[in-house]
Amino acid sequence: MKRRLCVGSVILAATLTVAGCSTVPDPPATVGENYPGTCMPAEFSWPTDFLDALPGESAAVGGTIVGLRLEYVDSAWVWRLRSVDTKQDGFGERVDDPSYGKESIVDVRTMQVVASHEAELTEAEQRMLGTSAFAAAQLSGEQWPSPLIIEMARVMEDGTPTWRITTCDTATNEHSVMTVD
Repeated sequence: MKRRLCVGSVILAATLTVAGCSTVPDPPATVGENYPGTCMPAEFSWPTDFLDALPGESAAVGGTIVGLRLEYVDSAWVWRLRSVDTKQDGFGERVDDPSYGKESIVDVRTMQVVASHEAELTEAEQRMLGTSAFAAAQLSGEQWPSPLIIEMARVMEDGTPTWRITTCDTATNEHSVMTVD
């Protein structure tokens, strides 16, 4: 009887722990999908404000940032952040796996993690030679009040990893796409 009670308690605790975790929603099919008529949330941090410091200051990212996207999910503005992460084996030892990453959804105002999970990095995300996310954001021309970066993605172009940056004119909501090596 004690054994069944103990096993039942463990199962219940595990079920409640899993049920309490937030899941990371799938990204919208296109950049800007579901925006409520504007690409600029009130009172939030612009990518050029946080990209440099975030890897050392937040549980949202494991290491180097390899992608971000501004999304409007369940009536809330969030950043979807993708980063390199460190994989560990069952003994806590580091495992060399360049495809291992982390994807997090964070509140645009507080940068608090809403949800997070492991992610498999693309070939371009694994090859972070050249321009960092912060440097690419600076090269994009992002500045207050416009344009605003709404997506930065690592993509392969002619066999070379590059940044594809989508900006939004905050007055007209027009999107522009550029690449930065």
